[in-house]
Parts: sequence; structure tokens; C-alpha cells
Amino acid sequence: MDYTISITNKCNLRCSYCYERHLNTDHGSISPQIMHKVTEFVNRRGDAGTVYLFGGEPLLYKDTVRFFCENLRARQFVITTNGTLLDEPFVKWCADRGVIINMSHDGADCSERGADRELLDANLKMLLKYQPDTLVQLVYTEDNLHQLYDNIMYIKNLGVKKVSAAMNAFIVPKDPDSFGDLLRDQWKRIAGINDLFVYELALKMKSIKENKRSTCELCKKKLFINWDGQFYPCIQFQNIPEYRCGDLAVGIETEKARKAHPDYSMRAERCEGCEIAEYCRNSCACRKMATTGTVRDISEAACLEEQVQILTALEILSKEKGGS
Repeated sequence: MDYTISITNKCNLRCSYCYERHLNTDHGSISPQIMHKVTEFVNRRGDAGTVYLFGGEPLLYKDTVRFFCENLRARQFVITTNGTLLDEPFVKWCADRGVIINMSHDGADCSERGADRELLDANLKMLLKYQPDTLVQLVYTEDNLHQLYDNIMYIKNLGVKKVSAAMNAFIVPKDPDSFGDLLRDQWKRIAGINDLFVYELALKMKSIKENKRSTCELCKKKLFINWDGQFYPCIQFQNIPEYRCGDLAVGIETEKARKAHPDYSMRAERCEGCEIAEYCRNSCACRKMATTGTVRDISEAACLEEQVQILTALEILSKEKGGS
């Protein structure tokens, strides 16, 4: 089981596209009491694969992050941070213990993030000194989609070897056809970048090669533990009462949650009849909820992005096999 532990949903930035801003939930952080109970719960189960320490911005509470890394028994720890609060002693502490840091950076234009680009650049270079394979995560919007390739190249030129480019979940394209054409152009250019691991394309190619459809099973492979000790299937479901699937007192109520939400793992309704649906990740409940507020469908923008990435991955694999 992979666990995502919300250290806090507070943040020192105000990214325009942040999912937390659309959840309309109270802000808080994990208390020492809950912190110890979470540790006892996970260690008692003894099944922790990857533990993701998440926010908000988790490094607002570095001592809490250190506590979990030192006391939880897990195969690996991953911290997702906006990068503004990184300092060399903390990065070295993580590197010495094999704790992975994923950092956010939107490239040449960080205006949507409201962050000082020069600070992000400096902190990223410092992080790469200790963790040269750091995954850098950027978010693109409809307004800066035309700069996606350039922003990825900006990050690559800072010394980054691995990137992930996620689309703003709340995009409603003004002109879907033009939006799709621009997506296609940008991802085709991204696919041509040498010596760069692009998470989305790598994931698609792996799925196609293995001929395995992406599945999303409620509380079977992953669990989101909120800062208040409540359990949810994934990040986008936090504080939605009907999707609560337990807490620290009662444990994981898997079967109860599955019976309440039989449509959780269904393929998005708009995917019916699609020729490339077998490679699609739009059965992901978190992705469906993020883009439409329901587990039954996916947004048009997310559907277009998925189509473009799958077609791009198929073209890469065809070239690898000697195709034109």
C-alpha cells in the first residue's frame, strides 16, 4: 500500500491552478497526537511501500517531515514541495537517508505560481547537487500551453533529467479544436527532446508495451491520510464526507466504501467507443473528480490531453521499431 500523508493544506504560495483552492476546506496541519497515531497505524499494518509527504506545502513543518522519515517503516519516502523553503542542511539530511524530493517549477514563466523564479532556480540547482535524478513537476494552463516546450527546455537547461508536465485540471478550452492542435504540437516537440525522461510519455509507453489497461481500485493500492486523521481514497476526495473510507480509530473501511461507490473505477463515460481507450488513464477516479467533480466522467480538456499523449507515445514506439 502506498500512503499519502497530508502534513498540512496550508501553503506559502497561491498558485492559480492549485486543487486545494477549489476544495473550499478548512486549513490546518497535522497535530503531534495525530502524527504519532498515523505512525502507529501504518507501522502496525506493516505494508507501506511508498509514503508521500504532501501538502499544501509540507516543508512549512520540516520537523514533522523528519519525524515521519525517521519513525515510519516504509520502502521509500517522497516529499512533494514547491521548492521555496528548501535549504542545504535539509536537502543533505534527505539525501543521506534516501528520502526523495520532488520539486515544482513551471519554467521560464512562474507567474501562475506566484514564486520568485530566481529563488526556484537556485534551490533547484542546490537540490540537483544532492539528488541529480530529481523529478521536477510543472503545471501548464491554457494561457501558457504555447510555451510548454520552452518551459520544459528551460528546466532541462538547469540540469534536470526528469520532468512531469501536468495540465491545470480546471481548464475549459475556449476553442477545443485549436486547443487540441496546440497540445499535439507541443507534445510532439517535447517527445523530440534528447536525454530527458518525461513521466507522462514514459507511463504511456510502458502501458502500451505491457498491454495493460490502467486500473483504479478504491483503497486497494493507495490511501490518503488527511491531516485530521480521516482516510480518503485519494487527494481529490479529501473532506468529501461520502468518500470518507475510515479513520485512525476504525481503520480502512474498504468494502463499505466500495459498495457505496461501485462507479469509482469505471471508465469515463466519454471514453465509450474510443479506439485508444485501452491505453487511457481516464478511469482514474482522482483525475475524474479533479476535472469534473464526479467519478463518472472526465473533462474535455483532460480527454484531449490523454489522446495526444497516447498518440505521441505510439509514434515514439513505432520509430523505435523502425517505422516511419
